[in-house]
Formats: sequence, structure tokens, C-alpha cells
Amino acid sequence: MGNAVDLFRSAAVLAALVFVTVSSPAHLADARESFVWPASLAPFGDGYPKAGDACRRLGESSATSAYLDHTATLVGCPGGADSASVRAMLREHRGRVVGQAEGVTLISVPMDGAMSRAASGHKNEHPETKGTALSATGKLPCARSAGQIAGMCRFVVTRHSDRTANVTVYWPPGGARTIFFGADGAVIGVSTTATDQSLAQKAVARKNGEVNLISVGDERYEITDSILSGK
Repeated sequence: MGNAVDLFRSAAVLAALVFVTVSSPAHLADARESFVWPASLAPFGDGYPKAGDACRRLGESSATSAYLDHTATLVGCPGGADSASVRAMLREHRGRVVGQAEGVTLISVPMDGAMSRAASGHKNEHPETKGTALSATGKLPCARSAGQIAGMCRFVVTRHSDRTANVTVYWPPGGARTIFFGADGAVIGVSTTATDQSLAQKAVARKNGEVNLISVGDERYEITDSILSGK
């Protein structure tokens, strides 16, 4: 009888150790690091919303272009829609699940509300707003159709801690286009809508000194390095 009791106690202790090992933060961190992000989703950055977090922002690819939106950031979180990271994104960042692909839940996270104020002509008294997603507003040269003389369009740039940036350009008649830049300043994607999905293959960028000359179909934008860096 005594041996049976000892055996039962040993089994209980072993079960507790296994539970602690599986549930420990270190184990969860290892699980995050072991996840291999599919290149087809164009992930970038060191984590979202903070470096080291499980989720990452997603750039433009054939798998993501339908979900890119100038009013939101496309984020991917490993696992299903009921995972802790997904639930946190929905609860704390007002995100919404828009799809799933290759073991990743795709979430559309609304950008800072200050963007809508800039789009409506709101004058930004503080062009550098630290501690928020909004970094700066201003105007840059743009043209919407072939042969059109460049005018000036209002923009909002969102700079991230990993040196990536999003620039949303608002057209005077209405509408907008968001251009996504990697940490090296290269264009990694543009927002698309249901009516211009083919534009994903027509986004072209080249450098002229410190100016990024970007064409999206017939649209043209001139975005300086200083807009991206804030320097």
C-alpha cells in the first residue's frame, strides 16, 4: 500500500513539472522563435506592436494584397483566431480578423485616428507626435493620371520603432493610397482595393538623390528620405 501511495505522489509531481515546463514563459518564447514565417506573406519588422512580440506586420504579396488598406495595418499572428496573441490584438488594438493563411491569422488593425483628421484638412500643430502612431503630416508632389502635371497631396507618415514606415497620400478629390517602406527605405508594398488588384505588379520605385520616385500604375509620388526618417 505504501509503495502505491509513493508511486501516486511521484506521478503527481511529474505531472506538475510537465505542466510548469509547458506553460512557462521561456517555453512560449521558444515556441515563438521556432515558428517559421511563410515568405509568401511578406512579413517584416521585429514584432508587433512591440519588438519581440509574436505578431508581425505583413507587406504586399499575392496572398496579402487583397487585405492591404490605407486606413489600417495588416498584421499576422501565428496560430488560430482563438490564440492569445490574436485575442489581444482584437481586444487592445481594435483589430478584426480578415483571413487565415499558412498557419497565420491575418488581422486588420486601424491606424491612428489622427489620420482621418489630416485627410480632412486638419492642421497638425505638432508635426512630430511622440508616443503615438502618427509621426508627421505635410504635402508632397503627386499625380493621379498619366500626363497630369504634378500637384501637391496631403500625406501622413507613420514611423515605427524598427525603422519601417507607412506613407498615406490623400488625393484632393477623395481617396488615398498607402505606400509601405522597409527599414532600408525600399518600397515593400502599396495598399490596393477590389478595383485595382492588378496594380500590385505595377508599383515601381527608383531613387533620384534623396527623393523616392514611386509609380503605382499611372499614379506618381515623390517621397523624400526625410519624410521616412524624420531627419
